[in-house]
Amino acid sequence: MHRLLTSVVLLIFLTQANTWSIKQRKPTLNTNDTCCVLAKLNINATRANHGRTFFESLILNNDSYKDVNEDNVCSLMHFFMQEAVLNGRPIKFSKGMFVLYDSTKEFFARLMAAKDAQVQGSEEHRSGYLKRLKYFALNSLKSILKLKKMNRTVPDAFIYVRGDESSHFRERALSKLRRAKDYPAYGMDVKHGCMPNGFGHILFGKLKGLYNNESDPYYGDRIYIKPEEFGLQKFAHYIGHSGKYLKSISRRVICKIAKFQTSPMCSKDDAFRESIDTKLVRKWSQILSTIPILTENERTLMRSKVSQEGIHEIYRQTSLYAADYIQVRDFQQEVEQKYGRDARSRKGNEIIFTTEQLLQSRLSCDSTMLTSSLVRQTQCAKTR
Repeated sequence: MHRLLTSVVLLIFLTQANTWSIKQRKPTLNTNDTCCVLAKLNINATRANHGRTFFESLILNNDSYKDVNEDNVCSLMHFFMQEAVLNGRPIKFSKGMFVLYDSTKEFFARLMAAKDAQVQGSEEHRSGYLKRLKYFALNSLKSILKLKKMNRTVPDAFIYVRGDESSHFRERALSKLRRAKDYPAYGMDVKHGCMPNGFGHILFGKLKGLYNNESDPYYGDRIYIKPEEFGLQKFAHYIGHSGKYLKSISRRVICKIAKFQTSPMCSKDDAFRESIDTKLVRKWSQILSTIPILTENERTLMRSKVSQEGIHEIYRQTSLYAADYIQVRDFQQEVEQKYGRDARSRKGNEIIFTTEQLLQSRLSCDSTMLTSSLVRQTQCAKTR
């Protein structure tokens, strides 16, 4: 079996190497565009503004799914990254994951409508790493045998199913097959060089909601959106993605070793480093042992939920006992100080957005605004 798999990979490598070119509350809009904010990092201000407009359209326009394309999605990522840097919260963003709480429940629905409208479908039959590898091998054989009828060129789908629920979130105690059917992870490929930081792919999917109260700021759809370097549709990208995945797994293992945990490689400063703060989890586990009214079975169950769901579950548990135990109250304040008002809605170090926040965002100052006669009115002293 190992020899067969090696042969398949070698066959694909030889035949495709030359083609590698990696390159139900009503939302309100921010109508005060008198001033703007300077673009951050290597974000393109014009694209960020276009992405801001496109996000508004996705939320408010029923036909906006027709405009879901590579260019608009690229601009949307510039907008998200701009807002991530400007969000005034304890988590900083350079690379990582966004989680959007959409009270309108329109954002994800529009993306799914765009997926369903594609002529090519969304490639469910190719989802998963092994199925993708099989697909690449069959295409290579067709190319070698020059079977014109079997080798007809079909454009790739823009939105495609990657596999089961993202490995960054394992929130449902269900089988892999059930996750793949009910909670798939989707991908969109964007040409390299369009998005900041060398990103060329967007991973996204829908998580389970946290709150059912419509007045809660985190009510509604909960959607993860993760810019990545590589997708899975092209073999070169598949190999690049696999290499990044193996590197991530290796890092995760190494960072569990005590002497490496203080190294830059194991820093928790970047947004959503695919793990929960283990020190915080360990400290809460110890505090649970000091709460006398809990049985050992209850403590075990609570620790299990924390390891699965992260910070928001820790915060929920602290809220149950903070009024009665000073050590719990002090710990809850520590969590609040570190993660801010989003402590009750986050799993790890992801960037949290709400639809209302994004709709109230400021324009980014593009070159035409900065060189206009209104330049003195363009920038605001305080934007958040």
